Amino acid sequence: MKHILLLLLLCVTFYANAQDHLTFKGIPIEGGITTFCQKLKAKGFTQMGKDKNITLFTGDFTGRQATIGVGASDDGKNVFSVVVLFDPSKEWNSLVSTYDYYKDLYTRKYGEPAISKENNPSHSDSNTALMAEVHQGTVVYGSAWNVPGGDIQLSIEKSSGFYEGMVMIRYRDSQNVESKIQSDLEDI
Repeated sequence: MKHILLLLLLCVTFYANAQDHLTFKGIPIEGGITTFCQKLKAKGFTQMGKDKNITLFTGDFTGRQATIGVGASDDGKNVFSVVVLFDPSKEWNSLVSTYDYYKDLYTRKYGEPAISKENNPSHSDSNTALMAEVHQGTVVYGSAWNVPGGDIQLSIEKSSGFYEGMVMIRYRDSQNVESKIQSDLEDI
């Protein structure tokens, strides 16, 4: 009887954890795009625009101005990701400083990243050479944490400007990403 109760407790705990959604700024990444966006607006974010299934906002993220992208299913009924984009920079040291700051924050909150790779193949310390590598897409600077309800990825990415990069943080809710994948599989 004791073993059955323990097994039931484990099953209930697993089921409860499986139902948890990842949160962004305390908002569960779930439900329809309209409801989620209203909650972001209530947190002080300003909507900038919408393109298909992505809605863009601007606002404060940990004291820094950022652009926030909210990704939803094609019908808008299921939010599955939130992306934080910091202003682009042409300065390698600025990008690495921002990256290192957020890596430290997320490590303090969630522990060591499940994956972390930081490699710039430039054989020079010059900003131009380092940013040329970013522009060519050969820089791999990223860390990822598996957290309750999904994963969080931090990276330095190429941006649209010449020899520019930006720091990006991506929140992906595991349940809703899987729902999006299943929906896409039905389309193919």
